[in-house]
Amino acid sequence: MIYGRTPTEWIRFWFSLTAPVNRQVYLLSGLFLMAIRIIGEAIVLLAMIGAEGVASVPPAFYIAPTFALRGNLIRSSFGSDEAMVWTTVLMAVWALPLLWIGVAMTFRRARDAGVSQWWGLMFFAPIINFLAIAVFSTMPSAAPKAVVEPSPPEEGHFKAAMIATGLAVSFSVAFTALSVLVLGDYGAALFVATPVVMGTIAGWRVNRPVYRGLSHALISSIVACIFCGGALVVFALEGIVCLAMVAPLVIILALVGAAFGAGLARSSAPSAGSVTSLAIVIPIIGTSDANLPTELPLYEMTSEIHVDAPPEAVWPNVVGFSDLPPPSDWLMNTGIACPLKARIEGEGVGAVRYCEFTTGPFVEPITVWDPPHTLAFNVIEQPPPMAEWSPYEVVYAPHLDNTMLSQHGQFQLIATDDGGTLLRGTTWYTLDLAPGAYWRLWSDFVVHRIHNRVLRHVKQLSEA
Repeated sequence: MIYGRTPTEWIRFWFSLTAPVNRQVYLLSGLFLMAIRIIGEAIVLLAMIGAEGVASVPPAFYIAPTFALRGNLIRSSFGSDEAMVWTTVLMAVWALPLLWIGVAMTFRRARDAGVSQWWGLMFFAPIINFLAIAVFSTMPSAAPKAVVEPSPPEEGHFKAAMIATGLAVSFSVAFTALSVLVLGDYGAALFVATPVVMGTIAGWRVNRPVYRGLSHALISSIVACIFCGGALVVFALEGIVCLAMVAPLVIILALVGAAFGAGLARSSAPSAGSVTSLAIVIPIIGTSDANLPTELPLYEMTSEIHVDAPPEAVWPNVVGFSDLPPPSDWLMNTGIACPLKARIEGEGVGAVRYCEFTTGPFVEPITVWDPPHTLAFNVIEQPPPMAEWSPYEVVYAPHLDNTMLSQHGQFQLIATDDGGTLLRGTTWYTLDLAPGAYWRLWSDFVVHRIHNRVLRHVKQLSEA
């Protein structure tokens, strides 16, 4: 028993949204939970890279403010990209309950200190959150205020839901515009913090001044997600395909935020300064991780197909191939860059290969010319990865230009015992989107479908 609480009581206290938190308990709990996080991450690293690998991890890894920075510090310790991805996923799963506790306790600490609970959102802001934690650890508890029971609401459920949705959408669209158009940043603040905050706003407002229940909060957050997506399309900030890709992540995080917001509404008295404080805090969170120095990882995606022809017959169709037939793959009909044909100028290392896509050409100077075994190239120019579905001809989305960039490509032709060829295509690319583990699921899926379209065409040409 510590400080009069059993371990079970401490767990309930940490996850609570109502119990007040004084500065001493806040500081000691924060230090203890940080130690728990570090121990958990060390165990994950031990399982993935062994004791020698853990010994080589720099101390800065454990206090790095984002997963991207942590990945940069230890990327060289992994033997494969897959091991790095799984390590990140396991660390994220371990961090989720600790994140809930940290945010919940920071909200309660703010209320206990007599300031707006929305300053607890500062916990989401990389680097700035350390300063916020230090400030909250020194602020004394405010004198308790008399609790005034709220009068019955003047607004009906529908009106409350619409106001909650309007507030959530207004903040989300404004921050998205700031992040995309001003900062050019597609980091965790945009794709993680913003959906959580959007759901928190919706769940909190629909339950004020009288608590209406968790179901109202969840429904309001989903409606806010739909309206936010619609607003981004109307304002030409995003296209329909990209919104569909991000929808699963946004909806899940918004629902988590809605549950959190409903709990906050139930556990605190109304405050006149709540919305004003929220308007100040959101931009701080939004700009906190913009332009943090990060080295983008180089992802690798390989696809292969068996061709019933010897490598000598396959090689000419790899170097350059005729027009592909219209795409039958549904993905290639959504605006994703779709390969059309390839040609080459010159021969050998230094020759330039041009691979035409629906969005423009890839310019690929040859770096390895080993017929009929290996053809490798760099990518020095490339078109946008997709043409967005939108009511407008132009969509102001910087991610169409520089967030997913192909760096290298390679074809390998491996002779098989049956006289055929194992044709293997590989693309190396960078991805400047967060969270990387989520977006890589989509990028690998897209690259693999592009590979398959080209490989099947080469197979058909070679076997004919």
